[in-house]
Amino acid sequence: MEKKISLISISAFIIPILTVLISYFFSIKFNYVSFCIPNIDGCTSISQVGRYPPVNIFFKLFMFISIFIFFLYWRYNYLLLSKNDTSFLYKFTFFLGIMSIFFFSLYVIFLGEGDYYRFFRRIGIFIYIFFTVISELLLSISYRSKLNFFSNISIINFKFYFNIILSTLGLILLPLVIYKIIDYPNFKNIVSWNYFFLIQINFLITFFCFKKV
Repeated sequence: MEKKISLISISAFIIPILTVLISYFFSIKFNYVSFCIPNIDGCTSISQVGRYPPVNIFFKLFMFISIFIFFLYWRYNYLLLSKNDTSFLYKFTFFLGIMSIFFFSLYVIFLGEGDYYRFFRRIGIFIYIFFTVISELLLSISYRSKLNFFSNISIINFKFYFNIILSTLGLILLPLVIYKIIDYPNFKNIVSWNYFFLIQINFLITFFCFKKV
């Protein structure tokens, strides 16, 4: 089970990042977006790099593959943690993880132009981020309750504190993004790109949680 989670975690880290970066590269080639360093300049959004044909076909295909990998991630983590222990914490963590996948699916399905698409896209991505951050925090707490499963305790603790910081950062940044409190060019896009990569780092940390010391 540990080997499966390790493989799934590194896949969940790599595939979405490569999907976004490759989509960004081809969106530049097709003149859909301008070239910049989006984490710093915020010249475009992640949604925009995967919105237009033919790039959107590639983007959606690999995001749906990512969704399936996310499902395996939460399922195998639940199966590992709930072995001989049906704690409510593990069930609730699994539930939030699955809910995050559902709303991420809405985001991918409704990725397009127009007010109808925009509404479901925004709803999907914001709730996905919220549920993912909370479920990863609960997962790190669950790991700390099962330290006998792991040999690298320092990484387990690092995952926990990383998620504390990520959750706190989310609580600070979310109102700034939604209500546009900070009047700075492309502030929302800059936050989105950087927070996306921070969320992805969680999967990489999980990978290292199962590496032997």
